[in-house]
Amino acid sequence: MDELVLKIVYLRKGFLFMGKILITGNGFDLFHHLPTKYGHFMSIMKTIEDNNFSKDISFEDLFGLEFKIDSKYDYNAIIDNYNVENILFNHEKLNGIKEMLKDNLWYKYFSKILEIDTWIDFEVEVENVLKQFEIFNKHKDKRIIKKNAFDDYLFDYTDFKLFQIINDKMVGQIPFTLNEKYINKRSNSIDIRKMLDDLAKSFEDFIKIFNRYLIDVVSVFYPEIIQKPLIPFQLMDEIYTFNYTPTLQQIYKVDKSKVVYLHGEINDDCDKQNIVLGISEMPKTIETNKVIDFTKYYQKIIKNSNKKFIQIPSKNQAYSEETFFYIIGHSLDNSDKEYVLDLFEFLKQDTLNKSRICVFYYDDKDRDSKIRNLLNVVEEKLISKMNREDRLSFVKLNETNLELEFNKILYKHYVW
Repeated sequence: MDELVLKIVYLRKGFLFMGKILITGNGFDLFHHLPTKYGHFMSIMKTIEDNNFSKDISFEDLFGLEFKIDSKYDYNAIIDNYNVENILFNHEKLNGIKEMLKDNLWYKYFSKILEIDTWIDFEVEVENVLKQFEIFNKHKDKRIIKKNAFDDYLFDYTDFKLFQIINDKMVGQIPFTLNEKYINKRSNSIDIRKMLDDLAKSFEDFIKIFNRYLIDVVSVFYPEIIQKPLIPFQLMDEIYTFNYTPTLQQIYKVDKSKVVYLHGEINDDCDKQNIVLGISEMPKTIETNKVIDFTKYYQKIIKNSNKKFIQIPSKNQAYSEETFFYIIGHSLDNSDKEYVLDLFEFLKQDTLNKSRICVFYYDDKDRDSKIRNLLNVVEEKLISKMNREDRLSFVKLNETNLELEFNKILYKHYVW
């Protein structure tokens, strides 16, 4: 019987067909030498902040300053892989970004914090900032609130000054005062909800700045790639990406309808972008204030980017062919825990014991990091079992290995 007819019959009987599934993270863009690291973004923002642009800007004028100093290797890799002499960045758009940076509280904060290397570090730092608001929940002395004289109470929380929560205005010998708009004069109480609401609005504006960076700076590189890798993405049955960028469409001409953007995507209209950038959950100490704008689950719903991920079969649903999950450029960190757990749940439910996860890594350090991250999310026994059965493998990321893995023949189990 023809295989297509068999598939239709098996689908009607409740069997599951998944095939080859690609999952990409930011490392996929970095594999193409696109400047999408957290450090890349901040370096270019610093250059834009410090300059006025009266004409369109060359690659060297924009990337040859902070970026070249901070990311020398990546700077050279871009030159090697793109026709940078053809690249011009629109000066009006860059000036537009500069204007957005002026009053953004989160940018002002992160421009002062130099220890952050990755977007995961960025998420951790956002959570650390929010945790500090616990101190306001602990303060009960309304006489001090009325006087607006917080001495040792706020002395160790100078981050609040960067966010304009406190002023360094002296009251007698007291070094700090609370911003008056955050004191409810009627009840002589601190309005924590208003503080968090203001920070949430500023955070969304920060996301819009990032959107503009990806549109006005990163996307300019696509037409100037010197040689695109020969990777058979047409063999994928489904593609899920945690990226916001259209790299698969722009470089490989993959049809957009085939790509599911799990964390939203960029848009030239900032009000239409639906980028999800935030933390997994609000700190327990301040969640009573009902401000959840910083969380990914809230952003996914409010921005209409809560897309369906892989289908995990029910216990009475059987498989009729092997499923390969290929992961490129994702850290497998706790920040996307629910997706990682779904992948391993799929393997557990596979009645054929054939489906597998193939994780591509950049170098030994990246491989070790991914393994450690997995062990923080998934039960060690399950990881060990899947690895022992060759259903979880780690493969060096290069064109040869991608082509080899993508062309593997799926095991099929049709019984008539």
